[in-house]
Amino acid sequence: MRYLLILLCFFLSFDLQAFSSAPHVTSLRSDYPRRYVVQPGDTLWSIATKYLNRPWEWKALWHANPTIKNPNRLYPGAVLELRFYQRHPYLKVLSNGTIKLSPHMRPMPSDAAIPPIPLMDIKPFLNASLVMDKNLLAQAPYIVAFTGEHMLGGQGDEVYVKKLHPSRKMPRGATISYAVYRPECPYLEPVTHRQLGYKATLVGYGELVRGGEPATILLTEITEGVKIRDRVMLNDFPEFKLNFLPKTPSYPIRGSIIDLPGGLPSGSTQGAVGLVAVIDRGDDAGLESGDVLAIYSEQRLIRDPLNRQEEILLPRERVGEMMIFRVFSKTSFALVVRSTRAVHLMDKVTNP
Repeated sequence: MRYLLILLCFFLSFDLQAFSSAPHVTSLRSDYPRRYVVQPGDTLWSIATKYLNRPWEWKALWHANPTIKNPNRLYPGAVLELRFYQRHPYLKVLSNGTIKLSPHMRPMPSDAAIPPIPLMDIKPFLNASLVMDKNLLAQAPYIVAFTGEHMLGGQGDEVYVKKLHPSRKMPRGATISYAVYRPECPYLEPVTHRQLGYKATLVGYGELVRGGEPATILLTEITEGVKIRDRVMLNDFPEFKLNFLPKTPSYPIRGSIIDLPGGLPSGSTQGAVGLVAVIDRGDDAGLESGDVLAIYSEQRLIRDPLNRQEEILLPRERVGEMMIFRVFSKTSFALVVRSTRAVHLMDKVTNP
């Protein structure tokens, strides 16, 4: 027992020494809670805002407890305590994933770790939307006709697909599942007009029925009528890892909002929290999921109210922050996590 205590003390001492050499928090709120119990519905961002004026410093505040299970994730019921080491604050998890339902019931562990941002806001953009680059679009199999006299394909219909499975020999074993996407408008970089990819929306799912050129698939599920020229792709996209942490980008970022696919959140014409935006920077710029960017309004010209012949250029104003949650080669999806006013197309995004 004594040996274990000595080993634990050594491990924790080494852990704190590593902490002392790491980046430190510079934006601790004056009204921070000394102790906080994680609640169902919390997110890493919402908890970070309780402690930090700049929540993207979360990684500097977070101090994983190596003595508990899944030390880098938080669960409802986790007890957080703010401590100081050499006058630098850090957050310690005293216990993780235990929820007490009532005084007469045993504590029960929670299965799902809290996400970095609200899942309901981003769920439609995890698999129902993507950005296809030019090469992927050119190479993807596509629907050329319906087996019946249809203008649109519906659930239970069979469709012909070119470049999908030229061999008439069907694969043995499990059924091959496909996702059907509809490419829409191309995304362009606002200044250079460089093509960044094509917006694509999921319209249905299908299964291979017969091979050949064209092959035949059965539409098993649709979200809207399937059309000729819709692209067909293997439904084997990897699950998105949502255990990223709020952080600053590793590289300088200067970009623009090029699409607001979901529009403004219902019930608000000014506050844009919960809005999903597409920006013109992606993996090629070094962006990663969890990166937080500042949003600035676009500069605009107005007429001088006393001299209508003179124009005044209004400065850019910071209107909020967004967090990257899905990265493509030249674009990214981001969620607006804080705002003071409306967010618009062509607003600028930079390091916070």
